Amino acid sequence: MLSNYEFNRQQMNQGKPEHPIDLVAATEQTLKISNPIHRAIKLGLGYGILMAFLILAGASIFREWGLSLLPVKSYFYQARPESTVDELKQKLQRSRKTVVSLQRKVDRLTPLEPYLIIDTSENLIFLKKGKKLLHQGICSTGSYIMLKTADGSEKWIFKTPRGMLRIQAKIEDPVWRMPDWAFIEDGLPVPDPYSHERYETGVLGDYALSLGDGYLIHGTLYQRFLGLPVTHGCVRLGDKELEVVFRTLRVGSKVFIY
Repeated sequence: MLSNYEFNRQQMNQGKPEHPIDLVAATEQTLKISNPIHRAIKLGLGYGILMAFLILAGASIFREWGLSLLPVKSYFYQARPESTVDELKQKLQRSRKTVVSLQRKVDRLTPLEPYLIIDTSENLIFLKKGKKLLHQGICSTGSYIMLKTADGSEKWIFKTPRGMLRIQAKIEDPVWRMPDWAFIEDGLPVPDPYSHERYETGVLGDYALSLGDGYLIHGTLYQRFLGLPVTHGCVRLGDKELEVVFRTLRVGSKVFIY
């Protein structure tokens, strides 16, 4: 039989491994495993820092390279690096020639005699002689309102004609012969073509200049509306502008309306 001391010692020895652990060898083994990982991490960091530096340093180069891959639209001027200056000089020279050519055309088309320019979008007039501005003022032009008969058989759009026109006639103390639409607009029956009801005096001002097809440059009773597009197609002027235009232009003078 075992004594209590021997029994207790045997019990303690049973909990120990047969081969004791070598702490130094285990540490070396752990270091051998971790060293490749550390090297990989260091290598990755170094590579990342290097790439970041290269990207930052070559950002402009990469940008130009990327833009060069995009399709160039026709309205871009693309010059080769080796001939940029020469090509730009040639392009500039061609542009100057184009400007000179267009200016010559404008000069040839500009009347030497007095003429009138009417801007329907801003409702302005410019009385000019050659390149000299003689007078500028406001006007009223077509309203672009549409009027129809009750049965829809006829319709009118009240717009001022555009383009280059000429003064067809000059009239003092003009009398307005009212067209059909004037009666339809007021809800009145349309009279016979030569009925006295069609003629009205004192509504066109002291002067009128005919542009043809029933369109006139004339005065107005409603001068507070000058500068607005409120007419039935004619060009209304204030008293001062009307007299200046009437006295300056002659039959055959050009009128440019845009």
